[in-house]
Amino acid sequence: MNNGIIQFFIPAKGYGYVRVPETREEFHFTSKALVEVVEKGMPVTFDIMEDRHGLHATNIRVIPKE
Repeated sequence: MNNGIIQFFIPAKGYGYVRVPETREEFHFTSKALVEVVEKGMPVTFDIMEDRHGLHATNIRVIPKE
């Protein structure tokens, strides 16, 4: 599992990006990768998956506030 922050998500188009703050890496994701509803700036955990299009985020879950 990786930790990141939602950079943006456009529900109407079904895609967005999540960024890992420590490395500044960004990973594309589609709405199919979401386990929960997300918004810009939310902290999340996610897995990284590789397919014919490259690396992308999947199994995206919101980190609950304490």
